[in-house]
Amino acid sequence: MKKISIITAAAFLILISAGAHSQTSVNVKLKADVSKFKEGSPDKTTAPEVNSRIMKSFNKLFSDAENIRWWNEKNNQIVYFKRKGKATHAVFAKNGELKFAITNYTEEYLPDEILLQVKDNYYGKSIFGVTEVLAEDKTAYIIVLEDKTSWLTIKVLDGEITQEHAWRKAPVEGIVNGQ
Repeated sequence: MKKISIITAAAFLILISAGAHSQTSVNVKLKADVSKFKEGSPDKTTAPEVNSRIMKSFNKLFSDAENIRWWNEKNNQIVYFKRKGKATHAVFAKNGELKFAITNYTEEYLPDEILLQVKDNYYGKSIFGVTEVLAEDKTAYIIVLEDKTSWLTIKVLDGEITQEHAWRKAPVEGIVNGQ
């Protein structure tokens, strides 16, 4: 369960940085360094050699992937790709095992049962973004909700919703027409 909490934190940071198109590093200790999770290979213009076990797993799990970019990180191979309106980073071990995948998307791609559960419990709030974390054969949904005065991050795992973080929005007094 502790791994899911660490992954939750990493996923939230990735969601926020992806939403802001930030190029800053995310420094969270996982088995793979997520600081290089940005579009494309961080240091090379040519893709690294991907072994056949990893390619077989990748093609089985993500057959509809597009804009695929691979790079190496220690003993892992990391891939960034897009599919069906979603952007994903996945980490594979050399034996072809998927260690984890982090996918960012909007409300429209959230599974119906999760969407209904969130809308029923948080009426009046809109979904700003979703980060789906697949690890250890479990899927967690980290969802950022907002209304006029606040932001709220929740996690949905195994049908249970937990509030992770809440923030009040700063007042925008004196700002006229975005200035």
